[in-house]
Amino acid sequence: MERYMWSMDGEAMSENPAPIPFRLGERVRVNLINDTMMPHPIHLHGHFFELVCGAPGNRARKHTVNVLPGGKVSFDLTADAEGDWAFHCHMLLHMHAGMMRVVTVRKEEEA
Repeated sequence: MERYMWSMDGEAMSENPAPIPFRLGERVRVNLINDTMMPHPIHLHGHFFELVCGAPGNRARKHTVNVLPGGKVSFDLTADAEGDWAFHCHMLLHMHAGMMRVVTVRKEEEA
């Protein structure tokens, strides 16, 4: 596993990347692409989201989604919890090695 660079959007947490900004109440689509050979259970603190699969109105609501090797997952999120939130892989080795970011949710005038 040492050959992998554990990151999100190509930036490891140790590189001190800027938070991913959302406006309070904003509806966003997040696309996760796993270009590794391992599954990654991705978790966003403070929010639930709807997987983009199935019929609208009947989509699964989750706070963690498993992105399979070589797979893609999309979810829609309403940023309804103001503050700073961890967004990371739930495999602790991956998270500690850099696969984590901060999502910040602020009112529009503060964003």
